[in-house]
Amino acid sequence: MLRNRGRLRMGLIRRIVDTRTVACPLAAALLSLSGGAEALDSSTIDWQLHGFASQGFTYTTSNQVFGASRGGSLDFTEIGVNGSVRLLPNLLFSAQGLFRNAGGSDREDFRLDFAQVDYNGTFLDSALTLGLRAGRVKIPFGLYNDTRDVVWTRPSVILPQSVYYDTLGLRQAMISADGGLLYSRYNWGDHRFNLEFMVAEPQDDTGDATGFLTGRLDASGRMEGRPLFLGRAVYEWMGGRARAMFSVVDLDRDFNSGAPGLESGKIQALYPLFSLQYNAERWSLTAEYGWVNTRRSGFGDVPVETTSEGFYVQGEYRLSEDWSAVLRYDVFHADRDDRSGRSLARRNNQPRHRFYARDLAVGLRWEFVSNWMVAAEYHNVDGTAWLSPHDNSDLLKGGGDPHWDLFSLMVSFRF
Repeated sequence: MLRNRGRLRMGLIRRIVDTRTVACPLAAALLSLSGGAEALDSSTIDWQLHGFASQGFTYTTSNQVFGASRGGSLDFTEIGVNGSVRLLPNLLFSAQGLFRNAGGSDREDFRLDFAQVDYNGTFLDSALTLGLRAGRVKIPFGLYNDTRDVVWTRPSVILPQSVYYDTLGLRQAMISADGGLLYSRYNWGDHRFNLEFMVAEPQDDTGDATGFLTGRLDASGRMEGRPLFLGRAVYEWMGGRARAMFSVVDLDRDFNSGAPGLESGKIQALYPLFSLQYNAERWSLTAEYGWVNTRRSGFGDVPVETTSEGFYVQGEYRLSEDWSAVLRYDVFHADRDDRSGRSLARRNNQPRHRFYARDLAVGLRWEFVSNWMVAAEYHNVDGTAWLSPHDNSDLLKGGGDPHWDLFSLMVSFRF
């Protein structure tokens, strides 16, 4: 980590806030709201620079995850640099650039992961905080979505795929969006209440998001329509010892086909998610449950509506300061009214295992020296619902093994 703290002189502040030199006019507007540049004369600048580099190894007994994993794959790399500048005590700029390779599940390579400005004010003797974030804003959804970019802040190398769709190529579309977010925090004794509301243009042209929404792999075209609406309400007790959370995403998008023979259409999706977590001194217990109601119209003679569901239960145990273990059971059903997959299999002429996945995972992580960590985990999986067709072309031909094992190892360094 690189960090600096120093005083910013008035002339420099004026150059920074001048709208002729600031790329984002919103930043200048926010500074003017803080009482004008004169109020900044005695402010200080804090800046920090962090980074991480993680390399994974994936092996599967059958099927493929993050590349050609049946023979062992090194196609899981995450390298990022992030920085922040605090121009005022309540004004923060932050951004992260990322290189990520995850076989057929992530082919974006270099990308601007997020770049946001955060301005807030406190009221009621600092018990209440109201704030605004704008730019490419991290999406607050569930317990892990806004911290999933670093293996250090994930409970495992591979997040529960019933809720966080990494292998389906949705990581980039889920982690950030271009728009604004209003948030509030209220502290009352041992209790804290958070509310967040976001309006943003989703990155649904990245990864496999367009194919996921339209139901057509490699759909060529453009997504347009209303921005996504997202809300998250959080209750915390005793500084996070217990947390209860409700998140919801509302999406209404139009797909304009760019290929002959491929219909244009409309996609409406609602994704509510309930989250609970309890953190004791040495262990944590976590559970999340959600469903995605999707309605597609214009792609055929009649609209098609389905509701998938996903949930998991997870326990973590901190064996020592450097060692921790995780045990998780993770379930996904493509249709919660057809959990066996029989009806979907008949309708789509596909094997049943394409429409569910039940994953029992156990893992260990060890921070063997300062800023270095190695994590290993084993998954026993029944079903193939969250496998990437780009890594498993045989799935589209009715292939795939319904019962398979996955071993994942990741070494990571951070500064």
